Amino acid sequence: MSYLQSRSIVIKVMDYGESDKIITFFTEDFGKVNGIAKGAKRSKKRFVNKLEFFSLLEITAVPSRQSSLCRIDSAVLLSSYPPLRENYKRYSAAMLVCELVDQWTRENDPDEVLFHLLQWCMEELTRTADFVATVLFFHVKLLKILGIHPQLDHCLLCGERQQDSRFLRFSLVDHGIICKKCESSSPSGTAPISLAAVKSLQMINSLPYEKLQRLKISDPTLSEIAVIMKNYTQFQLQREIVSWNQTMKF
Repeated sequence: MSYLQSRSIVIKVMDYGESDKIITFFTEDFGKVNGIAKGAKRSKKRFVNKLEFFSLLEITAVPSRQSSLCRIDSAVLLSSYPPLRENYKRYSAAMLVCELVDQWTRENDPDEVLFHLLQWCMEELTRTADFVATVLFFHVKLLKILGIHPQLDHCLLCGERQQDSRFLRFSLVDHGIICKKCESSSPSGTAPISLAAVKSLQMINSLPYEKLQRLKISDPTLSEIAVIMKNYTQFQLQREIVSWNQTMKF
Protein backbone atom coordinates (compact mmCIF):
# COMPACT_ATOMS: atom_id res chain seq x y z
CA MET A 1 0.00 0.00 0.00
CA SER A 2 1.39 3.42 -0.95
CA TYR A 3 2.20 6.07 1.62
CA LEU A 4 1.64 9.81 1.60
CA GLN A 5 4.55 11.78 2.97
CA SER A 6 4.65 15.56 2.90
CA ARG A 7 5.19 18.73 4.83
CA SER A 8 1.80 19.80 6.15
CA ILE A 9 0.07 22.51 8.15
CA VAL A 10 -2.83 21.59 10.42
CA ILE A 11 -5.90 23.65 9.50
CA LYS A 12 -8.65 21.75 11.35
CA VAL A 13 -8.85 19.42 14.36
CA MET A 14 -11.85 17.41 15.57
CA ASP A 15 -12.16 14.86 18.36
CA TYR A 16 -13.53 11.51 17.21
CA GLY A 17 -14.72 8.99 19.73
CA GLU A 18 -12.92 8.51 23.01
CA SER A 19 -9.36 8.43 21.76
CA ASP A 20 -9.07 9.45 18.10
CA LYS A 21 -8.74 12.73 16.25
CA ILE A 22 -9.69 13.71 12.71
CA ILE A 23 -7.18 16.18 11.30
CA THR A 24 -7.35 18.30 8.17
CA PHE A 25 -3.96 19.20 6.74
CA PHE A 26 -2.95 21.40 3.87
CA THR A 27 0.05 19.59 2.45
CA GLU A 28 2.86 20.70 0.18
CA ASP A 29 2.50 17.76 -2.21
CA PHE A 30 -1.14 16.63 -2.07
CA GLY A 31 -3.20 19.71 -1.20
CA LYS A 32 -5.90 19.31 1.43
CA VAL A 33 -5.91 15.91 3.12
CA ASN A 34 -8.18 14.57 5.86
CA GLY A 35 -6.79 11.92 8.16
CA ILE A 36 -7.60 10.00 11.31
CA ALA A 37 -5.04 9.68 14.08
CA LYS A 38 -5.88 6.56 16.06
CA GLY A 39 -5.32 6.93 19.78
CA ALA A 40 -4.13 10.53 19.39
CA LYS A 41 -5.93 11.79 22.51
CA ARG A 42 -4.18 9.15 24.62
CA SER A 43 -0.83 9.31 22.88
CA LYS A 44 2.14 9.89 25.20
CA LYS A 45 4.78 9.91 22.49
CA ARG A 46 3.75 9.47 18.84
CA PHE A 47 1.33 12.40 18.51
CA VAL A 48 1.70 14.34 21.75
CA ASN A 49 1.62 18.15 21.18
CA LYS A 50 1.84 17.68 17.42
CA LEU A 51 -1.67 17.45 15.96
CA GLU A 52 -2.65 20.97 16.96
CA PHE A 53 -3.92 23.91 14.92
CA PHE A 54 -1.21 25.68 12.87
CA SER A 55 1.50 23.04 13.47
CA LEU A 56 3.96 22.55 10.62
CA LEU A 57 4.60 18.81 10.36
CA GLU A 58 6.16 16.15 8.22
CA ILE A 59 3.39 13.56 8.10
CA THR A 60 3.29 9.99 6.91
CA ALA A 61 -0.16 8.60 6.16
CA VAL A 62 -1.78 5.63 4.44
CA PRO A 63 -4.75 6.19 2.09
CA SER A 64 -7.88 4.15 2.77
CA ARG A 65 -9.79 2.19 0.14
CA GLN A 66 -13.03 2.42 2.11
CA SER A 67 -12.94 6.04 3.28
CA SER A 68 -11.76 9.51 2.31
CA LEU A 69 -9.84 9.55 5.60
CA CYS A 70 -6.26 8.41 5.42
CA ARG A 71 -4.60 6.82 8.46
CA ILE A 72 -1.97 9.06 10.01
CA ASP A 73 0.98 6.87 10.94
CA SER A 74 3.49 9.46 12.11
CA ALA A 75 4.03 13.19 12.47
CA VAL A 76 7.34 14.96 12.91
CA LEU A 77 6.95 18.44 14.39
CA LEU A 78 8.86 21.06 12.38
CA SER A 79 7.34 24.15 14.01
CA SER A 80 4.42 24.74 16.35
CA TYR A 81 4.46 28.56 15.92
CA PRO A 82 4.10 29.15 19.69
CA PRO A 83 3.26 32.90 19.44
CA LEU A 84 0.02 31.99 17.66
CA ARG A 85 -1.19 30.23 20.82
CA GLU A 86 0.15 32.76 23.30
CA ASN A 87 -1.75 35.79 21.99
CA TYR A 88 -5.51 35.81 21.42
CA LYS A 89 -5.35 38.21 18.47
CA ARG A 90 -2.70 36.15 16.70
CA TYR A 91 -4.67 32.98 17.43
CA SER A 92 -7.90 34.45 16.01
CA ALA A 93 -6.14 35.66 12.88
CA ALA A 94 -4.52 32.26 12.29
CA MET A 95 -7.87 30.52 12.82
CA LEU A 96 -9.44 32.73 10.15
CA VAL A 97 -6.64 31.86 7.72
CA CYS A 98 -7.19 28.14 8.38
CA GLU A 99 -10.93 28.49 7.85
CA LEU A 100 -10.42 30.32 4.56
CA VAL A 101 -8.09 27.59 3.27
CA ASP A 102 -10.48 24.86 4.38
CA GLN A 103 -13.50 26.49 2.75
CA TRP A 104 -11.87 27.51 -0.53
CA THR A 105 -9.97 24.29 -1.32
CA ARG A 106 -10.92 20.76 -2.32
CA GLU A 107 -9.39 17.53 -1.10
CA ASN A 108 -6.46 16.01 -2.98
CA ASP A 109 -5.95 19.04 -5.23
CA PRO A 110 -2.19 19.78 -4.98
CA ASP A 111 -1.12 23.42 -4.85
CA GLU A 112 2.47 23.95 -3.75
CA VAL A 113 2.23 27.73 -4.26
CA LEU A 114 -0.72 27.94 -1.87
CA PHE A 115 1.13 25.83 0.70
CA HIS A 116 4.06 28.25 0.63
CA LEU A 117 1.70 31.22 0.93
CA LEU A 118 0.05 29.58 3.95
CA GLN A 119 3.43 28.89 5.54
CA TRP A 120 4.48 32.51 4.96
CA CYS A 121 1.27 33.75 6.55
CA MET A 122 1.69 31.62 9.68
CA GLU A 123 5.27 32.81 10.07
CA GLU A 124 4.25 36.43 9.49
CA LEU A 125 1.46 36.24 12.07
CA THR A 126 4.00 35.17 14.70
CA ARG A 127 5.91 38.44 14.36
CA THR A 128 3.67 41.17 12.95
CA ALA A 129 1.50 43.51 14.97
CA ASP A 130 -0.73 44.17 11.96
CA PHE A 131 -2.88 41.04 12.00
CA VAL A 132 -5.72 42.42 9.89
CA ALA A 133 -3.45 43.53 7.04
CA THR A 134 -1.63 40.18 7.02
CA VAL A 135 -4.88 38.20 6.86
CA LEU A 136 -6.23 40.43 4.08
CA PHE A 137 -2.99 40.12 2.11
CA PHE A 138 -3.25 36.35 2.45
CA HIS A 139 -6.90 36.30 1.45
CA VAL A 140 -6.38 38.37 -1.70
CA LYS A 141 -3.40 36.23 -2.76
CA LEU A 142 -5.35 33.04 -1.99
CA LEU A 143 -8.12 34.02 -4.39
CA LYS A 144 -5.61 34.92 -7.09
CA ILE A 145 -3.81 31.57 -6.76
CA LEU A 146 -7.15 29.75 -7.05
CA GLY A 147 -8.15 31.86 -10.08
CA ILE A 148 -11.28 33.31 -8.48
CA HIS A 149 -10.10 36.81 -7.61
CA PRO A 150 -12.27 39.81 -8.52
CA GLN A 151 -11.60 41.63 -11.79
CA LEU A 152 -10.25 45.10 -10.98
CA ASP A 153 -8.66 46.37 -14.21
CA HIS A 154 -11.70 47.24 -16.28
CA CYS A 155 -15.47 47.41 -16.22
CA LEU A 156 -16.85 43.89 -16.53
CA LEU A 157 -19.81 45.02 -18.64
CA CYS A 158 -18.37 47.48 -21.16
CA GLY A 159 -14.67 46.60 -20.90
CA GLU A 160 -13.50 50.17 -20.46
CA ARG A 161 -10.25 50.52 -18.58
CA GLN A 162 -10.16 52.03 -15.13
CA GLN A 163 -10.38 55.81 -14.84
CA ASP A 164 -10.37 57.77 -11.62
CA SER A 165 -13.94 58.98 -11.59
CA ARG A 166 -15.74 56.13 -13.34
CA PHE A 167 -15.17 52.97 -11.28
CA LEU A 168 -17.34 53.52 -8.26
CA ARG A 169 -19.14 50.20 -7.75
CA PHE A 170 -18.26 46.59 -6.90
CA SER A 171 -20.51 43.77 -8.09
CA LEU A 172 -20.54 40.44 -6.25
CA VAL A 173 -22.40 38.71 -9.07
CA ASP A 174 -20.13 40.05 -11.81
CA HIS A 175 -16.99 39.33 -9.73
CA GLY A 176 -15.48 42.78 -9.97
CA ILE A 177 -15.86 46.46 -10.70
CA ILE A 178 -18.59 48.14 -12.72
CA CYS A 179 -18.27 51.65 -14.06
CA LYS A 180 -20.88 54.24 -13.19
CA LYS A 181 -22.16 54.25 -16.76
CA CYS A 182 -22.96 50.51 -16.60
CA GLU A 183 -24.25 50.37 -13.05
CA SER A 184 -27.90 50.27 -14.09
CA SER A 185 -27.17 47.27 -16.36
CA SER A 186 -25.74 45.11 -13.58
CA PRO A 187 -28.06 42.15 -12.83
CA SER A 188 -27.91 42.74 -9.09
CA GLY A 189 -27.02 45.30 -6.50
CA THR A 190 -23.58 46.84 -6.32
CA ALA A 191 -21.63 48.47 -3.50
CA PRO A 192 -19.37 51.52 -3.52
CA ILE A 193 -15.64 50.96 -3.85
CA SER A 194 -13.04 53.70 -3.61
CA LEU A 195 -10.18 54.19 -6.01
CA ALA A 196 -7.80 53.72 -3.05
CA ALA A 197 -9.26 50.25 -2.39
CA VAL A 198 -9.02 49.28 -6.08
CA LYS A 199 -5.39 50.44 -6.28
CA SER A 200 -4.50 48.67 -3.03
CA LEU A 201 -6.04 45.39 -4.19
CA GLN A 202 -4.14 45.64 -7.46
CA MET A 203 -0.88 46.19 -5.58
CA ILE A 204 -1.51 43.20 -3.32
CA ASN A 205 -2.16 41.04 -6.38
CA SER A 206 0.97 42.21 -8.19
CA LEU A 207 3.55 41.97 -5.39
CA PRO A 208 5.23 38.73 -4.28
CA TYR A 209 3.94 37.78 -0.85
CA GLU A 210 7.43 38.20 0.63
CA LYS A 211 7.17 41.94 -0.08
CA LEU A 212 3.59 42.55 1.01
CA GLN A 213 4.48 43.91 4.45
CA ARG A 214 6.15 46.85 2.72
CA LEU A 215 2.73 48.06 1.60
CA LYS A 216 1.36 50.94 3.63
CA ILE A 217 -2.43 51.00 3.41
CA SER A 218 -4.51 53.39 5.49
CA ASP A 219 -6.84 52.00 8.14
CA PRO A 220 -10.00 53.26 6.35
CA THR A 221 -8.91 51.55 3.12
CA LEU A 222 -8.06 48.32 4.98
CA SER A 223 -11.51 48.41 6.58
CA GLU A 224 -13.11 48.90 3.18
CA ILE A 225 -11.13 46.00 1.69
CA ALA A 226 -12.11 43.80 4.65
CA VAL A 227 -15.82 44.41 4.01
CA ILE A 228 -15.41 43.75 0.27
CA MET A 229 -13.48 40.51 0.83
CA LYS A 230 -15.90 39.26 3.47
CA ASN A 231 -18.95 39.91 1.30
CA TYR A 232 -17.29 38.48 -1.81
CA THR A 233 -16.20 35.29 -0.05
CA GLN A 234 -19.50 34.66 1.69
CA PHE A 235 -21.41 35.33 -1.53
CA GLN A 236 -19.24 32.92 -3.53
CA LEU A 237 -19.21 30.19 -0.88
CA GLN A 238 -22.85 30.76 0.11
CA ARG A 239 -21.94 30.37 3.76
CA GLU A 240 -20.72 32.43 6.68
CA ILE A 241 -17.03 32.57 7.57
CA VAL A 242 -17.32 32.01 11.31
CA SER A 243 -13.91 33.39 12.31
CA TRP A 244 -14.22 36.60 10.31
CA ASN A 245 -15.92 39.00 12.71
CA GLN A 246 -13.75 38.02 15.67
CA THR A 247 -10.54 38.80 13.78
CA MET A 248 -11.64 41.93 11.96
CA LYS A 249 -12.76 43.72 15.11
CA PHE A 250 -9.08 44.05 16.03
